Amino acid sequence: MDRSKYTQGFIHWERSPEIKGIRYFEPIVRAIEHSRVLRSTYLPYYEDKPYFNEVHPYLLKEFRHRWYLIGYNAYREQVRTYALDRIRNLEELKDREYRPAGFRQEEYFKYAIGIISPEGRPPLIKLAVQKNQAQYLITQPWHDSQNIEEETEEQVVFSFRVHPTYEFRSLVLSLGRDGSILEPASLQKEMKQELEQMLKQY
Repeated sequence: MDRSKYTQGFIHWERSPEIKGIRYFEPIVRAIEHSRVLRSTYLPYYEDKPYFNEVHPYLLKEFRHRWYLIGYNAYREQVRTYALDRIRNLEELKDREYRPAGFRQEEYFKYAIGIISPEGRPPLIKLAVQKNQAQYLITQPWHDSQNIEEETEEQVVFSFRVHPTYEFRSLVLSLGRDGSILEPASLQKEMKQELEQMLKQY
């Protein structure tokens, strides 16, 4: 939709924040198109000092107004995800041999919500949601694997075949008392521990 056509004051668009690291977008696109290896200085959110990476870039992905690079990390010998706003420097390495992708984004993100996709097949997760909130999930599903397993007058039980990553757990927590994990027991225990830690902050 071309928003410029609609300038009336009675239409309020959601504004995107300034996207940091966007200057690296075009160099990454060129590297993907021409099969070039990239060397980056990267500062993760959980580190105090940046470190070097050699990345064979495969994909640029947007998630919640942030851009991410998915590529093969030559040092760790695995596909990794990098936030563009955490890149501190980027250069193309023309003397490095590019590792062909064999990368299919549909398969890589098949069981993912967000941008992190752990290896392996995830568990079947069952989530009970009170009726007053369940319609939000029905009309705007969280994931392609979402199904309704059971429905009563009080609640709807949804199932998901996804990795229980931070993004998924955050969605569950956003339901407050209207949502609770039924299965697997391991995730139920993790959520309970997380809630207990949250309560200690108050």
